[in-house]
Amino acid sequence: MASATDLPSAPPVGEGSTAGEVLLAYLSEQYAEMLRQEQRLREGETDAIHKMRVSTRRLRSVLSSYRRILPPEPAGRIRGELRWLSQVLGAARDAQVMRHRLQALVAAQPGELVRGPVSARIDAELLGRYDDALAVIRTELDAGRYAGLVQDLGGLAAEPQFTGPAGKPARKVGRRLIRRDLRRLRNRVREAKREPDDARRAEVFHEARKDAKRLRYAAEAYVPVAGPRAAAMVAAAESVQKALGEHQDSVVTRQMLARLGARPGRGGSGFTYGRLHALEEQQARAAEKDFRRLWKGFAGAHGW
Repeated sequence: MASATDLPSAPPVGEGSTAGEVLLAYLSEQYAEMLRQEQRLREGETDAIHKMRVSTRRLRSVLSSYRRILPPEPAGRIRGELRWLSQVLGAARDAQVMRHRLQALVAAQPGELVRGPVSARIDAELLGRYDDALAVIRTELDAGRYAGLVQDLGGLAAEPQFTGPAGKPARKVGRRLIRRDLRRLRNRVREAKREPDDARRAEVFHEARKDAKRLRYAAEAYVPVAGPRAAAMVAAAESVQKALGEHQDSVVTRQMLARLGARPGRGGSGFTYGRLHALEEQQARAAEKDFRRLWKGFAGAHGW
C-alpha cells in the first residue's frame, strides 16, 4: 500500500496558477496527510483518528466544491468512499469526544449532586463503544475497500484528467466556486432561522455546519492564490462551524443522557442524568446564541 513518502510533490501554486493546479496541490497534500495519519493510527497514536478523519473530510469536501473541473468518475466514487471512511473513523472519534465532554461536565458538579457511580458508568458505556469502533477501524484499514480507496486517490493525484475550467486562472474560478458554497450556507441558515421546531432546527443547523466546513475547505485550497482574503473566509467559516459543532455535540450528548437517565440501574440516580441534560440544554442555547452573533458579522462582511 502507498505511503506518504512514496508520493511525488505537487508543484507549488500561487497567484498565476490554474484552477487545476490549485486543486491538485490541495488533493496531494491531504492525501499524503491521510496516509501519515493512517500510519500513526496503526502505531497507536491517540489523536490520529481525529486527524485522519479531518483529512478525509477535506478531501471529500474539496472534491465536491471543485467537482466541475474533474470528470464525474472516478471523482464521484471516491467522494462516496471518503464518506464511508469518515463514518468508520467517526464512531470512535465521537465516543472520545462525548466521553471527555461528559466527564468534564460531571467533574464540574457539586459532589452532593452526583448520585452514584455516574463517571464509572459513562466510562463503561463510552470506552466500550470506543474499543468496538477502534477494532472496526483496524479491520477496515487492512481490508480491500480501504486499499481500493488509497489506490483511487493515488491515481487521481497522479493523473487527475482535468476538464472544464481547470486550465483557467484559479483566481477567477476559485472565487466563483467559493461564492457557490457561500450561497449554499446562507440558504441553509435562512432555513434554520425560519424553522420553529427545536428538533428540526437542530437538524438544519447540523447541515449548516457541514456547509460551513465545505466552504472553509474550499477557501483553504484557494489561500495560495487569494492570500489574506481567502484566509479571512477560512477563519470566518471555521468560527461558524465550531459554534454549530458545539450545538450538535450538545444535541448528541443530550440524547445519550436521556437514554442513561431512563435506565440508571447501578450507574447512578436519574436525577444526576437529568441535571446534566438540563445543563447541556443551556450549552445548546449558548452555542446557538454564539452562532447568531458570529453570523451577523459573517453574512455580508467579505464582499464575495
